[in-house]
Amino acid sequence: MPPFRAIAVVLAVLATAAALLLPVKFLTWAETRAVNAVVATPIEVNTTPVLRVALMVHPTIYYTDPNGEPAGLEYDLISAFAQTQHTKLDIKTFATPDAARLALFRGEVDVVAMGNTADGLSATEVATKARYQESAWLLLNSPQKFTPKSFAELLPKRVIVSSRIYTHPRMAELKRKNATVLFVEDTKNDDESLISAVGDDDVQYAIVEEDAYNASRHFHYDAQRAFVVQAPMSRVWLFAHHALAERDSANAFLTRITRDGQITRVLDRYFGFPQKISPADIEEFSERVNTVLPRYRNWFQQAQETYGIEWRLLAAVSYQESHWNSDATSETGVRGIMQFTEDTAKRYNVDRLDPRSSILGGARYLTELKRDGLSARIQEPDKTWLALAAYNIGLGHVENARILTQRAKKNPDMWPDVRRHLPLLAKPEIAAQFKQGLCRCGMPVEYVEAVRAYYDVLLRLEAPHQPKLRARF
Repeated sequence: MPPFRAIAVVLAVLATAAALLLPVKFLTWAETRAVNAVVATPIEVNTTPVLRVALMVHPTIYYTDPNGEPAGLEYDLISAFAQTQHTKLDIKTFATPDAARLALFRGEVDVVAMGNTADGLSATEVATKARYQESAWLLLNSPQKFTPKSFAELLPKRVIVSSRIYTHPRMAELKRKNATVLFVEDTKNDDESLISAVGDDDVQYAIVEEDAYNASRHFHYDAQRAFVVQAPMSRVWLFAHHALAERDSANAFLTRITRDGQITRVLDRYFGFPQKISPADIEEFSERVNTVLPRYRNWFQQAQETYGIEWRLLAAVSYQESHWNSDATSETGVRGIMQFTEDTAKRYNVDRLDPRSSILGGARYLTELKRDGLSARIQEPDKTWLALAAYNIGLGHVENARILTQRAKKNPDMWPDVRRHLPLLAKPEIAAQFKQGLCRCGMPVEYVEAVRAYYDVLLRLEAPHQPKLRARF
């Protein structure tokens, strides 16, 4: 399979949704994405305070997604924080965390939000303490090589190290304990290219952060995890030592969204869906994107224009349903490229073996599940993921899982919480509580996560349809 190294696509990680919504209770995702625009009148000076933030172009920090929108875990969080503080963001990018910390020392930025840890801080810095995200360090190896279980088994004993890690204080200890290994810094400052190089056997061993690897796992699947080099460490934001009030406000914000569970959705966007799709699956899918998808692309795009479902998401649904086989028939009698049952096909006037009819019918069905089947209070992207589960297993079972989620004092409007409760409906004693009865409800969980994985790949490989949609998920 060809490597996905092009800079234009390198950092479009897990963009599982074209414009996701961060469901923090005090603001919407759309609000966090829009920097507060305060328009000065001719007689009024713009006094809106500015938060100067240091970011890094990186899969887990800050990048531009395939639809031209800013994205990244740290960008999302710092944007939401700035919104709560009624400040405008002034983003400054740096190649390494150390360069950003130097800018903080010089007073050129107010906060460093680059996935730093609290190790080795100087007297001029203070860090947040909220445990909003953790990440380990992994040793990756080429798939063509023996997979070691320790540094003692490395041959040759040369490891390329992410520049984000190389100057970390714990790296010095790692070098001391493994004096026979040559650790070399990756001077390209590009973790995703490093992961790709391991998968292509251009680099035999590399050390990267686990969350960076996870964010790229559907694109650089040939790079294998060998072993954990460093146990997970908490991420922090850094402020100047005199900015204690600002640090405390940021810490309160991160603590609040962590305690009330709102951090779950933004983490789910980048790291949340399980790695259920195998490398062979992704390789076959990527090949079919080139050879099969062109037959149906126009119809998926027509469906987007008619029903507002982003065409690449609909194409991912169709691939999971039939592998884009318009003649597909399952053991249960569902047929066609969108796998309609006979009853549902009649209800939507769909010719199941006509791919255009099936695609448009599938888009209409998914739209109605979102619009009419699910509560209006459910935010995106959760509404889309819940609708996909309903597309697979039926709305009744999804609603039952939401009831179970609520009984467990979790959020029935958030897919990550409902996802954990859907499989419980396979237990007779639990299913007996509901009219719909037993459900193979582990299946829709795997279904949704597979669709998300395929959609993630399509976001990199295929351009958005013009005129561009402001997608609702």
